[in-house]
Amino acid sequence: RDVVLRYLGETGGAAARSAAPLGRAVVPYSGAAGAEVEAEAGTGAAADAAIEHAPTSGERRLSPAELLDAVREIIHTRTGYPREMLDAGLDLEADLSVDSIKRMEIIGALADRIGLPKDADGAMESAVEQLARVKTISGIVDRIAAAHAEPEPASEPGPESDPEPEPGPGRAPVPLRPTRHLVEVAPLGPPASRPTAEVLAGSDFAVVEDGQGVALALTALLERHGARVRTVPGERLAECTGDGVGGVVDLSALRASHDAVLPGQYEGLRTALTGGARWLLLATAAGGTFGQDPAADAPDPLPGAGLRGFARTAAIEYPDALIRAVDIDPKDRPEHIAAHLLAELCAPGEPVVVGRANGTRTTLRTVPTPLPDDPTATSGLSLGAGSVVLLTGGARGITARTALALARAHGCHLELLGRTPLDDAPEAPALAHAHDRIALRAALIAQGLRRPAEIEAAATEILARREITATLTALEPLAASVRYHAADVTDEAAVRAVARDIRARHGRLDGIVHGAGTVADKLLRDKDPATFARVFATKVDGARHLLSVADDDTGFLVLFGSVAGVFGNRGQADYAAANDALDTLARAWSARTAGRVIAVDWGPWAADGGGMVTPELERAYERRGIPLLDPDAAAAALLAELAHGTSPQVVLAAEASGEVAGDA
Repeated sequence: RDVVLRYLGETGGAAARSAAPLGRAVVPYSGAAGAEVEAEAGTGAAADAAIEHAPTSGERRLSPAELLDAVREIIHTRTGYPREMLDAGLDLEADLSVDSIKRMEIIGALADRIGLPKDADGAMESAVEQLARVKTISGIVDRIAAAHAEPEPASEPGPESDPEPEPGPGRAPVPLRPTRHLVEVAPLGPPASRPTAEVLAGSDFAVVEDGQGVALALTALLERHGARVRTVPGERLAECTGDGVGGVVDLSALRASHDAVLPGQYEGLRTALTGGARWLLLATAAGGTFGQDPAADAPDPLPGAGLRGFARTAAIEYPDALIRAVDIDPKDRPEHIAAHLLAELCAPGEPVVVGRANGTRTTLRTVPTPLPDDPTATSGLSLGAGSVVLLTGGARGITARTALALARAHGCHLELLGRTPLDDAPEAPALAHAHDRIALRAALIAQGLRRPAEIEAAATEILARREITATLTALEPLAASVRYHAADVTDEAAVRAVARDIRARHGRLDGIVHGAGTVADKLLRDKDPATFARVFATKVDGARHLLSVADDDTGFLVLFGSVAGVFGNRGQADYAAANDALDTLARAWSARTAGRVIAVDWGPWAADGGGMVTPELERAYERRGIPLLDPDAAAAALLAELAHGTSPQVVLAAEASGEVAGDA
């Protein structure tokens, strides 16, 4: 179990080096801030009870047939699928909806039961990481059998110790009230090292053209230091980085066209990293101040939206590479910008996120900043029984808790938007008595479904409908009115149609809360461009579509983000990029709209009563002492922020302080 937690970034390695308590170790695959995607709930104690201790050195190794039985047993216990349906050739991801994160849980259980070959230091991370990439049952069995056939490296005997006890009933951490933090620009000293020919000589670089002269100036500097350089258009980056290029400098965000870099450039950046690039520098052009300059003529930060979140996650997954997101002032001379970028390429061990403007070097930090003590201080927000608020996120998870808080506090009209269609027909009795996913799988199999993909889709939709129905039922006696709209927030026409319907019935739209989100957690090496684009679009395109339906009567637009965007998170390059983009959008839009636009970067909510983590993840947090947010307190903090705050970005989490960027 500890092996899995280390792999997820809770201890050890780059994950533990962040200066911020809410850094890389805080949100291991915590799920979406919104609740559009059904998270797989672990079976907890029941599954743990089925796991035996790993064999000692004196016990015999299991045969391939016994290994196959052991793997099937654990998958059966964790998923509820009958053993006879678990054909050895099944693709765990495509056929059983067991993604890489769920495979990690299964492999962790397998490690506890049968043991895995150890590294030289006595740990099992290498074996676990290799097995996590295998997608079939037979593939897992073959890998373990082959590994067991090889002798384990000798290790020095260490002192005996008792296994770490499971937390008892009285040891579970109590969910906490959120602490409010702001993200601010902080001074940073000069790089510890200076550019030298020894650092860059003989390395191959691909520099993405910007059309402003920076690429030409940087190419000259790199070549002067012994590097070989190709300048390439952004659309050709992927084909130019697949042959082992040593470094990539992407200047796409500096182009005069102001086209967004993500998600389109993802494939090229991923190819560079998976191809072994030792340097990855992403330039943004938000003035060197990360878009926090309120001046009317400040540069447009939107082309680089999301690049910081991507870089933070890439630095976690590729700790041996120098990965940097550098914000520059596009008004500066190209040769000056190029010199700054070269200096960052030669400065290992620095923060991932750096700003360069007016001769200064900066980074970002989270700073504890409570709301004003004066209860009369207000941002001008006023909601009443006649007010109308639209919330995206499927009427589930923390979106549902937010809706309930609004209804209790203001009794306003609530319009809820989600992708799941509602069906008025009652559930079949056999399904109605199946209260969780594992029981639903068994009930659906009993009804004749045999294809695991169909079973998963049906179970997910049933559980989603139940949660939506429960939310609507809870809201009806509290809100002036409540209505659910089945629509996809990434469909601009559908969002506009919902807004027209709301205004036709109510004549107003006072506020919007964007809680929708999609997660598809995979490491960068396994995350395809279509998946990245889908996760990114739900947050970012959805936010743009909602802004387009806001009017002068719309007092606020809340964008639910995540600390994954602020600090990065292993396996969530797309989700981190999307939430970082929301922070950028909120700051840019705040200066251009009449109402308040705010990105709220949430820490993980407790699972009880509609949180954002699964019970399995909640137990993992508990074992590591990582605090979760109390859902009621978190919802109350949001209402207080809307009533009394003015910042376009806040972090609401149990703890947060230190450098946002962490270590490179």
